[in-house]
Amino acid sequence: MNSAQTVVLLSIATAAFALWAAFFATRADFATRRAIREANTRWEASMRPVPHITFTEFAAPGQSIQVQVENLGGILAGCGVILQNGDEIYATELTLPEKAPARPISLPFIVKAWQRSAQPRPLLLIARDVAGRCFDCLDGGKQIKDPRRWVASRLRELRMQGMVDFPSVTGPAKG
Repeated sequence: MNSAQTVVLLSIATAAFALWAAFFATRADFATRRAIREANTRWEASMRPVPHITFTEFAAPGQSIQVQVENLGGILAGCGVILQNGDEIYATELTLPEKAPARPISLPFIVKAWQRSAQPRPLLLIARDVAGRCFDCLDGGKQIKDPRRWVASRLRELRMQGMVDFPSVTGPAKG
């Protein structure tokens, strides 16, 4: 075996090792990017505002109702709440800091309900984070693309258009 053949064999071996290294480096890069993407998704999910409402005091008919509101997620820049207790509907909007402990909120009486509810229940719970993204908290935190249209359709379904407005969630009224 002469020196020319040795150089050719070494070149082939070097090219084979280079291809092997490139293949595994590319696989490692894809795995790292996937891990970063999954971590970002988990981080964004943990930063999503999650209001938790607990009914505490029941008032006389036609009066405000007292509830405890706790934010289990990110900063709650705006939140629209409509609750039904018995045959009365209450609504308000609020803001809470990130992972805020429970605090009492008084929800004003809005209107008598069409049907009586045996248990207190939320009819609408929409949250907006500091990035401006809105989430339907009653539907598993699903992101809402157009909050103004979504709130308008939900208020129409509840037959409450014109009774309540949530400018901290939908933005100021266009005029």
